Amino acid sequence: EESLEVQARMLRVHWVPLESNPDILTGFARKVGLPSAWEFVDVLGMDPELLAMVPPGCAAVTLLFQSSPRLQSYKEEQHKRIVKQGQVVSPELVYLKQYVGNACGTIACIHCLANNAKAVGLPDASPLGAFLKKISGLSPEAAGELLADASELHQASEASAVGGQTAAPQVGASVDHHFVAFVEQGGDVYELDGCKAFPVNHGPSQGDLLGAVARIV
Repeated sequence: EESLEVQARMLRVHWVPLESNPDILTGFARKVGLPSAWEFVDVLGMDPELLAMVPPGCAAVTLLFQSSPRLQSYKEEQHKRIVKQGQVVSPELVYLKQYVGNACGTIACIHCLANNAKAVGLPDASPLGAFLKKISGLSPEAAGELLADASELHQASEASAVGGQTAAPQVGASVDHHFVAFVEQGGDVYELDGCKAFPVNHGPSQGDLLGAVARIV
């Protein structure tokens, strides 16, 4: 459990939410180190024909959804099941707890890039590369706390948030949508939601991350 001091501090830290827009997500990712050969794109639907429109080589997936009592109930049941049954989590997985308000889109992007740093060629000297070095070996809780002080990542997120197609909400605004990320490590698909107690292993990707995520959601 997090200390009351950490909880109180993080209640005061809020960022402007990122819009669910591939240009916005790519813009943020480029600012923190993503090479130009990679980008975020829209997934227009879960039908095989629509999934086939996504360029090959999908390395990660972000999902934005509206919060609801039903989803909260599912989340609680999932938590109880995993605590009871246990799960395998790759030691290579990078996972941050979310303590910064409205930063779920930013954290989803970070989760996507951090778990594919070698694959995409993320420079060690980039803002995100430097942050990943700083949090290496730390717990998800400690890594989440350090994000609040990561000024370069904060500045990149804020600059990206104001460039959306819709007016960016104010800092600290209450939003009822939430971002999560799906990545692959060691052949398994992981759901990375900084508001959950731990990452969720959804099982083998069978060599098709996007198809596996479509079946999960």
